[in-house]
Amino acid sequence: MNFSTFFNTVFEILYKPKQLILVMKLTTILLLTVLCQVRASVYSQNITLNYKNVSMDAIFKSIEKQSEYVFLYDNLELTKAQKISIDVKNASIDQVLDLCFKDQPLSYKIFEKTIVLKKKDQITKPTVFEIIRGKILDETGAPIIGASVLIKGTKIGTTTDANGVFSINAPAGSVLVVSYLGYISKEVSVGENKDYNITLEPAPNSLTDVVVTALGVKRSEKSLGYAVQKVAGKDLQTVKGVDIGTSLTGRVAGLVVKNSTEFNARPTIELRGEGALLVIDGVPYGNLTLRDVPTDDIESMDILKGPTASALYGSRASGGVLLITTKKGSNTKGFSVDFNSNTMAQLGYLAIPEVQSSYARGQNGVIDNDYVWGPKLDIGGTARDWNPITMQFEDNRPLLSVGKDNLKNFTSTGFILNNNISLAQTGENGSFRVGINDIYNKGQFPNQKLNMLNLTLAGEIKLSDKFKLESHVGMSRRWSDQIWGGGYNDQGYLYQLIMWTGPEYDIRDYKNYWKEPNKTQNWIYSNWYDNPYLIAYEKLSGYQQNTVNANITANYQITPDLNFLVRLGYDNYNNKSTMRNPAANIYSTRGGWNARGMYSITDSRGFSTNDDAILSYKKKINKWSFDALAGGTIYYWIDESLSGTTRNGLISPTFYSLAGSIEPPTVSQSYSTRQINSLYARASIGWNDAVFLDFTGRNDWNSAQPKSSRSYFYPSIGSSVVISELIKMPELIDMFKVRGSWAVFKTALNPYATNRNYGTTTSAWNNLNSANYPSSLLGANLLPSSQRTYEIGAASYLFKKRLHFDIAYFNKLYYNQQVSTPIPATSGFSSTLVNTQETFERKGLEVTVDGSIIKNKNFEWYSTINWSKQHRYYVDLDPVYSADNLWVKKGERLDIYTDNYWLTDPNGNVIYESGFPVWSNYVKKYGYRDPDFTFGFINNFTYKNWNLGVNIDGRIGGLMYNYVYDKMWDSGTNPESDNIYRYNQVVLGQNNFVGQGVKVISGTVTYDKYGQITSDTRQYAPNDQQIGYQDYAQWYRGGDAGAQKQSFIKLREVSLGYQFPSRFVSKLGLKNASFSLTGQNLYMWTKFKFSDPDVDTENLNSPSMRMIGFNLKIGL
Repeated sequence: MNFSTFFNTVFEILYKPKQLILVMKLTTILLLTVLCQVRASVYSQNITLNYKNVSMDAIFKSIEKQSEYVFLYDNLELTKAQKISIDVKNASIDQVLDLCFKDQPLSYKIFEKTIVLKKKDQITKPTVFEIIRGKILDETGAPIIGASVLIKGTKIGTTTDANGVFSINAPAGSVLVVSYLGYISKEVSVGENKDYNITLEPAPNSLTDVVVTALGVKRSEKSLGYAVQKVAGKDLQTVKGVDIGTSLTGRVAGLVVKNSTEFNARPTIELRGEGALLVIDGVPYGNLTLRDVPTDDIESMDILKGPTASALYGSRASGGVLLITTKKGSNTKGFSVDFNSNTMAQLGYLAIPEVQSSYARGQNGVIDNDYVWGPKLDIGGTARDWNPITMQFEDNRPLLSVGKDNLKNFTSTGFILNNNISLAQTGENGSFRVGINDIYNKGQFPNQKLNMLNLTLAGEIKLSDKFKLESHVGMSRRWSDQIWGGGYNDQGYLYQLIMWTGPEYDIRDYKNYWKEPNKTQNWIYSNWYDNPYLIAYEKLSGYQQNTVNANITANYQITPDLNFLVRLGYDNYNNKSTMRNPAANIYSTRGGWNARGMYSITDSRGFSTNDDAILSYKKKINKWSFDALAGGTIYYWIDESLSGTTRNGLISPTFYSLAGSIEPPTVSQSYSTRQINSLYARASIGWNDAVFLDFTGRNDWNSAQPKSSRSYFYPSIGSSVVISELIKMPELIDMFKVRGSWAVFKTALNPYATNRNYGTTTSAWNNLNSANYPSSLLGANLLPSSQRTYEIGAASYLFKKRLHFDIAYFNKLYYNQQVSTPIPATSGFSSTLVNTQETFERKGLEVTVDGSIIKNKNFEWYSTINWSKQHRYYVDLDPVYSADNLWVKKGERLDIYTDNYWLTDPNGNVIYESGFPVWSNYVKKYGYRDPDFTFGFINNFTYKNWNLGVNIDGRIGGLMYNYVYDKMWDSGTNPESDNIYRYNQVVLGQNNFVGQGVKVISGTVTYDKYGQITSDTRQYAPNDQQIGYQDYAQWYRGGDAGAQKQSFIKLREVSLGYQFPSRFVSKLGLKNASFSLTGQNLYMWTKFKFSDPDVDTENLNSPSMRMIGFNLKIGL
């Protein structure tokens, strides 16, 4: 099947409303037909019986096992019935019942699937059965999954689905008994109302949350020996930006989201300092990101922290798992339509670089074509300069600061449109949902436009009491014509506007960027820098990404205790990226790279499959509970790409194609594949619903490893003890538990790391073709990199479950690490791969506290505080391969921030030579890079129909190099360089700046190999050497000047919403409606200058935008 053709066809349909409606109608008809056929097949089942002299009760049980029918009767009445002998084969239910009730004092009546028994004289007034529907909720309003709903006095019952919804046939006037482990059972009388919302209160001494764990298995949180945190999908569906990752910031202890300010850049998500595996409906896809999952499709997200929690997923999940459960439509009743629209627009900045606006481009006070150390502006001076109107250089142009706001004037208001519509149908035997999500993002710079379109289809169908199918299909397309504009490079707007060009021109005068199309730019600079508008509209870097993912799960309940599951998962991607450079780019003035234009294209594609077969068993005997599973997985992944780039320019300046290359284009190709076969098992034992013990084991056979170490095993063990179930606790403590776990993980080599791959070139020895032997020597007997983790923690509910806390400490040891190390050239190679003896550990602490601070009839303030810290420390050093310096030692952290520094005397005064500070030949430790801790403060205020959400988060501590601030001292645009010393040099001609410090007048100093002083006879005097201020400022940078604290606190999200009353929306034909004012990235407290430290690195980052908007939700 050609998935690219299929994908394009689907999205073409999406843009044709008539065809879309037709597809929806056909899908609905097909679904209803399937459901009807399933229902008909159930009712046409035949019965086979062969019994002698048995009770009617035994006959009824046999009939219930062979069909969908259940019996409703009074046990006392049944004792009056005679025993039966019967022998029938493939008989209808009517034939069987007629034989059973012959000559009996009882009669029967069939109401759909229920068979009611009565005395013969009572059956004349049949019981009226009705379909009763409802939703079971906990005390917080969240749905309870798997709650039991039983008709009192009978064996007729059902359980709630993943959305807490149930449906049952019950006689009028009967009583429903609703129960769930850890909650107080509730009885509800069936009256005229046919739809119920039932809230269960927690039982004392219980921890009852159900979470989705590895392989999609649902378990009680109190039985787990590791930390898990849950995020409800509805909490992410009001303030919706481009990336759902941004809305996750601060919501989970130990989950750090680093949000970029660059257009189209995805947030970086780290769980306990490492990347986490994304799992959707139990499938760990190989090529998907959070962008492939529409926010409105998410039912819930379970974050499994650390290797113990994710051990059954193997090495890909060594950092933990983000486990997403998608909506299947089963929480709806009948047919429903849901619409969710969020619009946000830019309203100012949280961080934007500032520049000096007093001096023009040039050096040493003279106008020039580079740097911004030129003449003083706004004092009547003139110079020969470019006129953007006449498009030529002219004499006596006034030097004015007309471009002091060039960066802001180049930008425009960015905005985000995020719209989602879903249609769902729920029947008696299944449900179906289709959703369409469209995101349009206009960036802050010209020609920045991102389109994202997602189509999802999901459903489930119950083929019998024992057999159930679930499926999910998702298709995603993202495209943009221009994603360039960030970073320190020729395509960076800040590089052009605030780093290397001055304020003596107004960028708005250069919107017409052609003087002569495709030959000459209308631009003030003739060397080094391009007109930013030409970059925006001509120097393009575009891309298109297409992904498809699908899974199907078949679940067969062999016995009430034994279940067999088969799950097939597949994903596919097909991407294209292009770059083009016009012939009139700045390199055309000095030759070199793409001077005559350039075009390149890369096509990449790949797929992965992940197929599971799992047999699970559950049994409870008195106080003991047993839960086990065994299964296997086959994971296959393939990735390939083909790219080409023109050489030596384009034949025609407007013909952007490989076919337009002057010389044969440069072509490259890559291919990579991997297969992992796995077997695994888990055994869990519980006693008295208080003590739990888990064992897991997994063995992988990985194709990327050498044959000798291709098979490797990793186990885990975990335990949870609910202390409050074993001893009497103070009344304020509802539940208290402790937990612990231990696990080992293995991480294999990358594909082909142990293969000898020849390199090729077309330009060796006078452009001859050649192949060369690899420079890396194969490692011998390489083992997988390994990690050992243990975790301990505690959790408790207090004050009748009003307050909850969870604390976890973890320690992860890394050993057998695979590293590439240089080797002597005499070997014929430059490097080799080894398992180093160097080991290090990651230690961390996580705390979560949440609860209702204030709660009464009309008002509730629910708050969550997440706090975490983690750092890495050296444990053992390798005598050969460990770095030889002062801070590589046992017990020291790995995240040392080092840099060169200025020499100082014993009193800390900077040492000068010839008027300049003296650089050391060594580096020193300035501090640590990682933050001391991170936190999130999530608040939700509810008053009647009003809701206010306020989310605050931050990272405190840690050093980061502020590139934009430091580099601006070199270029001359730093606002702090606009001072009296610069004025004296440029206007008064005084090169008399004297740096504060000392100079050496006699003596010498010697150092050891680490830069520590071994002898020092130097004598000092105050520095008195005069130099030009520009020379000093460009020299005196880096070191202390560049390292800044990256601490920040952000007001991340705010929403103020109103839920319209049902009596109002029902008059409009709606089920529900709400409206909210929304905001994201609203305010920031930080001392980090000119840039947003949220992204954790600075490289001329784009301005950080504040977004304000509104959200509208409508249900039909």
